[in-house]
Amino acid sequence: MLRVHWVAIGAAEPERRVSREGHDSMRRVCSGTLRYDLAGAARRSGGPGLHGPQSGGGACILRPEMMAYVLHFLGGLVLLLLGGRLLVAASVDAARRLRVSPLVVGLTLVAWGTSAPELALNLVSAAKGRGDLALGNVVGANICNIALVVSICALIKPLVVQERLIKVEVWLNGAILSFMAVLGLSAGFARWETGLMLGVFGAYSTWTVMAALRQSVREGARAGAETIGQDPMLQKSPMSWIMIGTAFLGGLALLSIGGTLASDGASGVALAMGVPPAIVGVTIVSIGTTLPEAVTGIMAVRKGQTDLAMGNAIGSCLFNAGAVFGLVGLISPPHVDVTLAIPLAYMGLLGIALIPISRSFGKTVSRLEGAGLLASYIVFLVISAAAVARG
Repeated sequence: MLRVHWVAIGAAEPERRVSREGHDSMRRVCSGTLRYDLAGAARRSGGPGLHGPQSGGGACILRPEMMAYVLHFLGGLVLLLLGGRLLVAASVDAARRLRVSPLVVGLTLVAWGTSAPELALNLVSAAKGRGDLALGNVVGANICNIALVVSICALIKPLVVQERLIKVEVWLNGAILSFMAVLGLSAGFARWETGLMLGVFGAYSTWTVMAALRQSVREGARAGAETIGQDPMLQKSPMSWIMIGTAFLGGLALLSIGGTLASDGASGVALAMGVPPAIVGVTIVSIGTTLPEAVTGIMAVRKGQTDLAMGNAIGSCLFNAGAVFGLVGLISPPHVDVTLAIPLAYMGLLGIALIPISRSFGKTVSRLEGAGLLASYIVFLVISAAAVARG
């Protein structure tokens, strides 16, 4: 249930507002990482921006700013749900027409599509010499993809991990994320190292696409349909390529816009209710950047496409670390700030932990493992928020 704070008219206590400086500082938070001036801005903000409980007064009115934030949040959620449905439907039909598994579509088209806005944003940051900002975005997004997206999807329905994913993508994801964490915690990043990551991702992507094309030729329409699983849409003919393309691009657009609106709205509500900008940054802002992947995964699981959900999460991690950060590092090798130590270590551990998780419980990410991943993410948020609050 969404709760709204109300303002008492005629209150004796002077009005307190969140300073524009505090709000702007919160907006400069990158996923899973906090900028240097955030804690100071939180201390300078002077307390909550919405009237707290006050004496006196009679009638109550809803502040226009709060109503705008609430509408942004609700509108963003609606767009996310619509975008997720369109993207999953287009992905399943694309897999049927290409005669490949939805896992391959999730690892490539869906993962690349949901991460495309982050690629554009981070390339702009790198061109301006802000490679450190891009590093924080990539680390935070990868943490959310594993600890949040995979965990929530597994809690809804245990995720069956295909043998191909265990043998290739899970190991590759663990290797790249741990390699990235070790470099960040030790000597930092050189151009040749980020170029190596980009090259590995390029080779993997080429191999994946070529293997999918060979599978399409070998298996034919009947075998391709059997890989889809038990889905109600199988009773209907797949959409045409024009409809698939329209639904796919439309879904991506709605997910991107909806994620921005929902994140901004939730951040505004939290700030207006007096939540410190530091806490908002390390929770709502970092989670908001992963909302497209999360909603796509949830919609896929609800339709029985657990391999699509798992492929989307791991594929997004590989794209973020290999393509996004690889390109950013070539343009502007980032300086690793001390505040990134905990997120980098946590990201590396998550990548390694996914290897035994994918092989346990009959090669299934169980609800118990999903709960464990989610609990670890909550602990990470608490530690990160505490570290920022200490300044």
